[in-house]
Amino acid sequence: MSSVSLVLSNSERMEHRTLGQKEEDILIRYPLPSHWRRPTSALQRTIFSVLCMASFGHVGLAPVWVSIRLEEEGDDSVWVEETRQHCDRLNNLLIVGSLLLATSAAFITTVPPRPAMADYTLRGPYICMLSAAGMLIGGIIVTAVSFLILTKARPHCAERVLYGSRLHVWSTLILGSYPAISMGAGTILLASGILSAMWAAEDLPLKASSLVILSLPLAMGVLFGVSCLTAKPATPLQ
Repeated sequence: MSSVSLVLSNSERMEHRTLGQKEEDILIRYPLPSHWRRPTSALQRTIFSVLCMASFGHVGLAPVWVSIRLEEEGDDSVWVEETRQHCDRLNNLLIVGSLLLATSAAFITTVPPRPAMADYTLRGPYICMLSAAGMLIGGIIVTAVSFLILTKARPHCAERVLYGSRLHVWSTLILGSYPAISMGAGTILLASGILSAMWAAEDLPLKASSLVILSLPLAMGVLFGVSCLTAKPATPLQ
């Protein structure tokens, strides 16, 4: 009875471990393969971290590796939770992308009510808005396809196909990050079109306000990017 009780107590402790403890334990027992780790080159390491952030919201692939190994051991909770969070991000991207696409379509198909203040039919602003619409349409399509694939993906298939080699890892990260990058680029192009139309106006206060409107989100984006890219991994095995 004592040995059975000991096994049960160990099993209960394993089940009540936090996600950080599970990740640390898995990475000790199953270290990340070399082609899953972040590159040593500073430039490649930065690009790799950006792609991981855009794809999964992490600076590395350790959480994906942990979820696969835990699923093999009979604990699919981490894989299910990671998949749910990824699907939620894709759903949010679809909603935001659709709203931005509707906004850009409204600009490129209507006449400005007050051209003297913001004439977005000028060549520069109009090209930016057309490009934004194209980027957003592509991002929405890829996001919808990614959502359909993600709901059917299984851990063993992901390990062998999506992350089978360094080339597969980079290809998967590029494809996975495309929705966020394309919609981010579309947002920047749409904002550039609006702000350039404001800057082309003859109203000086309007020009000054366009600089303030542009600088604030750029500053927030830079701060967020620096904080994410300079974050240290939870364990040196990543």
